[in-house]
Amino acid sequence: MALFVVAGGCEDSTAKLQVEVRDFLDGWYHQAAAGARDEALCHGLGLLKHPEFSCSDMLEHASHIDRNTSSPPSITPVDCFAGVCGDLYEVALTSRDQSGNEIRETHVLKRDDGMLRVYWYRSDTMMAAYRAANPAQDDQAKDPLQTAYDEVVARYPALYEFPPCYGVRASSSNLAGELMAKDAVDTEEVMRLAQTCGDNFCFGLVGDKIAPLCPR
Repeated sequence: MALFVVAGGCEDSTAKLQVEVRDFLDGWYHQAAAGARDEALCHGLGLLKHPEFSCSDMLEHASHIDRNTSSPPSITPVDCFAGVCGDLYEVALTSRDQSGNEIRETHVLKRDDGMLRVYWYRSDTMMAAYRAANPAQDDQAKDPLQTAYDEVVARYPALYEFPPCYGVRASSSNLAGELMAKDAVDTEEVMRLAQTCGDNFCFGLVGDKIAPLCPR
């Protein structure tokens, strides 16, 4: 009976979190669609740590999402994100924009004093716009690892939190998992490998495939 109560409690907690995150994001997208661009709608530390997009940028891109098309949120509690730890949740969504194009979105929400805030937000369209505004000066001179990494995080924004393995050569001793094609990365497996490895987890390149590495 005790085991049943514990399991039931976990299920209730998960369901409660799903409702809380859904309701929070419904309000955030509604404000974005209504034209709100107030920096108070994003977490200040997230803006400081990841300045490539302002809160206004994030809200502007979110305003083009048809919220009625969003998939149920896939929520993963994370202890830390890109060196910042706390009460954090990674939320993956698949939605469509107002023109009907499928958009993959990733939020990182941070809870402070019982309140959720958008700490980090990326989508396919945001990354495409960023690449267009910041073209490589010389693609031939660009590091192959950086080129591959940019391609992967553009396809899978949730992987942005894990860095490239600069100065680390992939070997049997530091390979954390199977090599992955750049256009077929198993993000759930990457998250599992990263949790097992810890803070040293990073991406290497072997040929034209991504190598999940755990240097010691």
